[in-house]
Amino acid sequence: MNPPRTSTRLAATLLVTAAYLALSAVSVGCGGGNDSSSGSTSAVAIFTPDTPVAAEGSITLLPGTKTGASVSVRVTVTQLADFFGAGFRITYDATALLFNGMDDSTSFLRDGVTDPNQLIFIADAANAPGQIVITATRVSPAVPVPLVSTTSDLVILNFVARRAILPLAEEGRLEFVDPKQACDGTVADDDECGDITVTAWEGGGVSAQ
Repeated sequence: MNPPRTSTRLAATLLVTAAYLALSAVSVGCGGGNDSSSGSTSAVAIFTPDTPVAAEGSITLLPGTKTGASVSVRVTVTQLADFFGAGFRITYDATALLFNGMDDSTSFLRDGVTDPNQLIFIADAANAPGQIVITATRVSPAVPVPLVSTTSDLVILNFVARRAILPLAEEGRLEFVDPKQACDGTVADDDECGDITVTAWEGGGVSAQ
C-alpha cells in the first residue's frame, strides 16, 4: 500500500508534466491560429459529446451553457475513487474555435477545501496553438475526494466559434490526447503520483450554424 502523499510533490509532478507538455506539444492539424486574436461568428454554437451519458470510471466532455457563438464544455468525472488531481491536454482547431478561458469555481475538488493554497488550477493555451494543457489538483494537506459518485465537474472550458462549423466537422473536434493522467495522491515506486484507472477519456465536437 502506498503511503499518503504528505507534501506538494504530487502537485509539482503534475505541474512539471503540464509544463513539459506545453513546451513539447506539436500542433495537431490546426493550421495555426492565435487565441489572443478576436473573431467570432453570428451563428449559434453547441457542443455535442461523443458519449451523452458518461460511463462509470470515465472522464468525459459534456455540454454546459451556450449563448450565441459562445459555448462552455464541462470536463466531468464519473464514479472514480480517491481522486486527488489530474493533468491532461485537449486539442482543438484554433482557426475555428477561440479558447476563452477555464472556470474552476464549481469544481468538485473545492468541496471541503477552505484553503485556496491547497488547490491548483491551470489552463495553458499559450505555448502551442490548438492545445490546452490543464492541471487540476489538490495540494497536501488536502486529502483525495473519497468517491466522485455522480457525474461532477472537474473544470469548465469556454470557447467561441470563430466561424460557421458543420456538425461532426473535424474543425470542431475537442479531443483528449496522450499523455494524460488522474492521480490518487499516493506515491508510486518511481516517485510519481499513483494512477487512477480511467476507463475512457471521451471528447466531442462544437458546431456553429
